[in-house]
Amino acid sequence: MGSGGLIVMDEDACMVDVARFFLEFTQDESCGKCTPCRVGTKRMLEILTRITRGEGKEEDLTTLEELAETIKSTALCGLGQGAPNPVLSTLKHFRYEYEVHIRDKKCPAGVCQALMEYQILSDVCKGCGLCARNCPEDAITGEPKKPYQINTDKCVKCGKCLSKCPFNAIVYS
Repeated sequence: MGSGGLIVMDEDACMVDVARFFLEFTQDESCGKCTPCRVGTKRMLEILTRITRGEGKEEDLTTLEELAETIKSTALCGLGQGAPNPVLSTLKHFRYEYEVHIRDKKCPAGVCQALMEYQILSDVCKGCGLCARNCPEDAITGEPKKPYQINTDKCVKCGKCLSKCPFNAIVYS
């Protein structure tokens, strides 16, 4: 990002979310003097946020590329000119991740909360009920000593059930 820093990520990083993170930073740092940076980065951030929420459309990728190239060539300062780089780079090298987010409504890295679906493995669940007691939306039901179930319509995908299960009976996809 031009600061001389180095960022190391492993295969568990969601490249769409990484691009969104950097664009959010750049958008916050923008002085707002030039329209390409002020408005363009805001529109790009809105599109990336929609994609990470599972609301993206195929045409968003073309729009992102067009916006990025326009901002890069018309912004007045180095911040604005460099703002689209994370988006352009991730689109070039990890385009399939964007496509999976848009087409399949899934996050391959399991990072984008809105795209995750939690499930209780009935053969692993011991029926302790910790997941149900910690669910803020009462989306988990069951009886003690029997496998519990998650109502995906009520689930807000907070992950509390996953973190509280002592038997690793909850998975997400």
